[in-house]
Amino acid sequence: MINEQLAGVWTYRSFLNVPEEVGDFNKIKFGEGELVFEMKSEPGTIRGQLAFRSEKPDPKDARLFIYGYIEKSNFRFQGTGVKKTDAEDWVYDYNGEITPNWIDGTEKKTIMTGTVIRSVPHDGKPAGVVGSFIAVKREFLEPSQVIPLPENVLSMLSTRMHRLHHSVWHSVRDRWTRLDETKKNEIRKRGWQPGEIDDERPSITPYEDPIVLNGSGEDFLFMHRKMIMHVNSMMTEPIKGWSVIPAPGPYLIEPKFDNGNISVFPPGNPNGFTVPPLWITGNEEFDRRNAQLKSDGHYWSRMKWWDRKFKNPQYLATLTLYELGSLIEWSVHNDMHIRWASVPSDKDLVPIPTGRDERDINALKWDRTSYDFLGDTYSAHVNPVFWRLHGWVDDRINDWFEAHETVHKGQIERIQIDGVPWFKSDKWVLNDRPWDGPVHSHSDEHSIAQMEELNEIIYGVKPQSFELDQHRSVPPLTWF
Repeated sequence: MINEQLAGVWTYRSFLNVPEEVGDFNKIKFGEGELVFEMKSEPGTIRGQLAFRSEKPDPKDARLFIYGYIEKSNFRFQGTGVKKTDAEDWVYDYNGEITPNWIDGTEKKTIMTGTVIRSVPHDGKPAGVVGSFIAVKREFLEPSQVIPLPENVLSMLSTRMHRLHHSVWHSVRDRWTRLDETKKNEIRKRGWQPGEIDDERPSITPYEDPIVLNGSGEDFLFMHRKMIMHVNSMMTEPIKGWSVIPAPGPYLIEPKFDNGNISVFPPGNPNGFTVPPLWITGNEEFDRRNAQLKSDGHYWSRMKWWDRKFKNPQYLATLTLYELGSLIEWSVHNDMHIRWASVPSDKDLVPIPTGRDERDINALKWDRTSYDFLGDTYSAHVNPVFWRLHGWVDDRINDWFEAHETVHKGQIERIQIDGVPWFKSDKWVLNDRPWDGPVHSHSDEHSIAQMEELNEIIYGVKPQSFELDQHRSVPPLTWF
């Protein structure tokens, strides 16, 4: 029972045991960070990670590897520094317990309290210093628990075929300009270059600037429209995209009654669209970006503006289809993926703050239906939020066409490509055939083996040979 209570992400705060009144918490602050406990470990044991934001001028982050054991309602664990971080010489020991809840309390949280001792000296600080700690568990219901996809759809999207196709498609077009010619030629041999041999269409430059004018934006819009149609064909009712990008919560929903009290803002994630809590990866650039994108300010200053901008008919009527696709992909679309992403976890529901290594496509680890991290192209499409945000993107295609019909009536001709409603190549549409991968890539076992080869070509590790290092620090995927 206590394993289940401990498992998850906690906000950790420790303080020095000073008996005098201080008035300012910072005067007795011992440490503040993020504590992550694994869902499954050996019976009676606990494992995890405690991460702090480093205060050094040139920070490498500060992380402790946690290992300990449980005795009835108490637990003890030791934190040892992770190599190549600012905490690599640290050793701290902890003794704590889960604090009982008040029966009549409101807004109940799961709390742990205890004491901590610096077991060895480091950075000029002496051993033996004792403090107290409080940790508050972050309660959050994942979208899959609130707005789950139907079992048949979830099973289909979780297959290796669909995971690899979505991942490899993004990988080759997003990394094409950074691959050497040897790798490019191996990819061309398998027909997986982004676009046609005489019309290769990478999506970004070596400096990760979006390429707006080469037609890659049309590929992005077409491939995802085709995915949406496939999923909706399996649904009793199609999944509707967001009509408006959701504003920050809390969300007013039907009141709930608890012991006679009305609660209109239930905790957790009442409609599936609450922005998940932050987590620390140790990659400073990503952590700063994640914090910014999840903030209320980013919604009101950028996302709300994009929501209006990409619906404005006067603006849309000035854009080609390929401009529309690239501009959306590399702005609001990418930001939505990160904003609604939760901390990823592996096959044992162990939180992996840095995410799946892009080289690692071990089916036993990552092909389960519960792996639906929105920050990874191997898993994003398994998350129910994916279909709401991509539905929003897809609706902008219709807005674009209607805007042109008003301003440039008859200049854009509707056609179908592979049963997908699309547009004939002309002044406003560049490609005769948008690229969504080789024709055979959607169908047989051979294509699975081929896509595994492509992953090895791009990243350099065979699919079943990659062993995850507990102490690794790999930057998470930050594009889609």
